[in-house]
Amino acid sequence: MQLVSTVTRRRWQAFWQIRLSRWALLCISGMILVSLPAEFLANSKPLVVSYEGRLYFPVLRHYSGTEFGGDSIVSPDYKAIRAHIESRGWMITPPVFWGSNESNPAPELYPSPPSAQNWLGTDDRGRDVFVRLLYGFRLSMLLGLFSLLVAAMLGVVVGGIQGFLGGKVDLAGQRIVEMWTSLPALFILILIAHLFEPSVAMLMVCLAAFLWVPAQYYIRGECLRTKNLAFVMVAESLGASKLRQFWHHVLPNSLTPLITLAPFIMNQAILSLSFLDYLGLGVPAPTASLGEMLRQGKEHILHSWWLTCYPLALLTLSLLMLNFIGDGIRAAFDPRTFST
Repeated sequence: MQLVSTVTRRRWQAFWQIRLSRWALLCISGMILVSLPAEFLANSKPLVVSYEGRLYFPVLRHYSGTEFGGDSIVSPDYKAIRAHIESRGWMITPPVFWGSNESNPAPELYPSPPSAQNWLGTDDRGRDVFVRLLYGFRLSMLLGLFSLLVAAMLGVVVGGIQGFLGGKVDLAGQRIVEMWTSLPALFILILIAHLFEPSVAMLMVCLAAFLWVPAQYYIRGECLRTKNLAFVMVAESLGASKLRQFWHHVLPNSLTPLITLAPFIMNQAILSLSFLDYLGLGVPAPTASLGEMLRQGKEHILHSWWLTCYPLALLTLSLLMLNFIGDGIRAAFDPRTFST
């Protein structure tokens, strides 16, 4: 059984031949893969500790200070007790031994410029900029992927039902969608952020609630077109039920526009999150986010260039790569490119 059709395979081959889109996909995928295990790359907790013959994994579990000869039940400062631990064992630390919310007490003034201890400098609370960029990038990508998934599911369900059933169902559904799109999305998001305590989960749901409409438009249009094609009529004449026609014939052949739209939906989700964080209405403090770092950069723009340059460069690069991927997919999946 052939899992991927010849036309689909040729389209992905055409995408891979677009150099800019190919490198953008490789770069953004690599950056996401690197950011996923952020706790193992940058953390104030060691990866493995051997103390008096016993192994501990602080990056995975919470240990009290009493485990390492202290008298406190809270998690110890592993930097402060490093010499004590290494006198009775050993410690393996992450490549960057700073937590996302840990302040470096060494500089006399915050924000401090890039140094050997903090590669990209510190913010106005002494926290390492590189570490917060790593965690903030991961948050943005995961939120963008989640918003894309929810938006795609809602768009496929609503648009598919409208397009396949047509008639009064399509008319009523389209009026409801038009009323929903007439709502000021940013104002609604700001209002929700004021009424409820902001959280990552709440932001994901709210963003996805406004990002599914473009997918619905595309899927609806494709279903309206596909349901009148010859192979669907043949399936109906052979006795296939409406559900089978929709699920096995109409919907699978209507998803191509969603593939081309996916990078742009993710792009919009990341940009919206950064904007809300910049306004102070996004993820709750002290969660690392690119928008919050840009807001700090604006407040210290005259004397702390690193607070603006690095987050802005990372955000711009991420959005550009997603745009390049979307443009490549749109060009490769253009139905005029291939003869079926």
